[in-house]
Amino acid sequence: MFHIDNQHLRLSFSPKTGISVSDKASGAVFTQVPCPYAIHDVTADGQSISYTVHAGGLPIRARLAFAGVREITLDLTAEGPMTGDIAYPPAWQMAEQDVGVYPIGTGFAFPVNNPGLRIPPEMPFFTGSTGLALFGFIRNGQYVFTGIEKGYDAVMKHERKDDGLLHTQVYWRGEKGQFGYPRQCRWFFADSLDDIAAAYRRWRETMGWVRTLKDKIRHTPSVAKLIGAADIWLWDDNNMSRLYGRPESNDITPRDVRRAAGEMLELGMTRVLWQAFEGENAEDCAWLKSRGFLVGKYDIYRDVLPKPIADLVIPYRKKRSVNTRYWPDIVRTDADGSYAKAWAIHGKDGQMHHQHAVCDICALRLTMENVPPDIAAIGYDSRLIDVQAGATLQECYHPLHSQTRSAAQRYINAQLDFLADIGLTVGVEVGSEASSRAFHFSEGLLSSPWYRAPESGRRMNTLYYGDDIPAQIHQYMLNPIYRVPLWDLIYHDCTVSTWYWGDSSNSCPELMPIRDLFNALYGLPPLYSLNMSQWDMLKKDIATSYHRATATARKTALSRMTSFAWLSPDGMIQQTAFANGVTVVANFSDEPYILDDKSVVAPKDYLCQEGQQDTL
Repeated sequence: MFHIDNQHLRLSFSPKTGISVSDKASGAVFTQVPCPYAIHDVTADGQSISYTVHAGGLPIRARLAFAGVREITLDLTAEGPMTGDIAYPPAWQMAEQDVGVYPIGTGFAFPVNNPGLRIPPEMPFFTGSTGLALFGFIRNGQYVFTGIEKGYDAVMKHERKDDGLLHTQVYWRGEKGQFGYPRQCRWFFADSLDDIAAAYRRWRETMGWVRTLKDKIRHTPSVAKLIGAADIWLWDDNNMSRLYGRPESNDITPRDVRRAAGEMLELGMTRVLWQAFEGENAEDCAWLKSRGFLVGKYDIYRDVLPKPIADLVIPYRKKRSVNTRYWPDIVRTDADGSYAKAWAIHGKDGQMHHQHAVCDICALRLTMENVPPDIAAIGYDSRLIDVQAGATLQECYHPLHSQTRSAAQRYINAQLDFLADIGLTVGVEVGSEASSRAFHFSEGLLSSPWYRAPESGRRMNTLYYGDDIPAQIHQYMLNPIYRVPLWDLIYHDCTVSTWYWGDSSNSCPELMPIRDLFNALYGLPPLYSLNMSQWDMLKKDIATSYHRATATARKTALSRMTSFAWLSPDGMIQQTAFANGVTVVANFSDEPYILDDKSVVAPKDYLCQEGQQDTL
């Protein structure tokens, strides 16, 4: 057995039993499950422990060392081909009462002993499902978390062992078939989630991944209008029919930009990110901007309609695919030479037809070519880039634009940087920490894809009522006992996160007050997605929601979230605190809650205790 020590921890290693860590203050000992690989050549020098892991015929040199008083690094280096995923280090051994914390959406926490919970078996890092390369568990007030330095070629896998407990482990993937660059895990040990998040953020700061909204506003002044702004998609009543090849109705409420926006202002909705899927004209855009709105447009550079099927799809889709003229030169190519598939769209034959995926290198060029003329003609000051920053990173084997997954991330960030450089407030679908320094807002990070309504990506303004509300909305999406603001404890003052357009604040109108509570607790604004007729029907309810949901976002958007706590044993009373002194208590229960100072938080309501609002 080999040991190294610091003031707080003892790190032990044995080729037979693997890694264990003892917390000197509490006496807690954390061990890992057995390692499936042979281990040889162990050495120790008092500061580190080194050894060789033989994984599938590939010798990997491993080095354990302290990185801080309660942090440990595991560095892995190797040269040679990888024939499959490498599962090292092993998962931490779970105990019956452990609670796992996962970077699903903005964060979820599940008891590891509940086999009925819905959690995906495999989650690549930096995708629409997994925005952080950080996961961990809570045991008797002790927090143990695993961070992955560069998660481009890594996935998180969940497996129930023979003991019935859910274990989580990192699996490394090859970089174009090779082990490639050095890989690193970093373990964090702390007494609170707040301390875990603070330590993780410090690590990411050293990597240059942390850029605050204050810094972003100095670079792109239009971002200032994002603070506390509701994200609103106002659709034409026939938009969904056009998208999906259904007959359009003549009996509709016309999409009247100025009427709807004027009504929003009359209702006190003064801070709005106005989003357009089909775009606005220059006159309406100028009018909206003159009223203080941030005006954005949808855009996408991940899908391209292949020329051979262009005449098979519905005309509306053919018209929208402006980059088909570059097919197939821009298509991402798989290792076997085939074209990668992308989002399927409706054909005139009643069938679904797959588009092809655009390589991220080519997407940057297309963005630089397409966006500036549109901005010059219309005057938008915001852009939402769909898919790109929220999809699983992919390799490309095209001889003219070959890319690794890490290169794909670099080009995605360059795309977002370019948009910010030309003065646009930049939004992404979901996004991840690997691109958080480059974007300003993310749509969908609050709405994990695993717990949304079915086909929410195609049902942008579907409303659900009563028994038609999907069960997962109640069980997971809006269940406070499972949600934790892991993302915001790290990046709250760096990005603005919202719900997804198919999982909007108004998607289940009767549940808007619950979504408002999450927005208030996390200091995040709401997102509404609805057509003109729905606006006329729901505008008073939406205005009520707007005022409830945006108040703390205005006060806290530029401040770090410094603390999160469960105030009641059942998790229904929760509290967040921010660096500027603002504290929010949300009561998700059906009973009043009395705070220590005798303040009362009404059922399904929140109390915001004032601090000092941040200024630029």
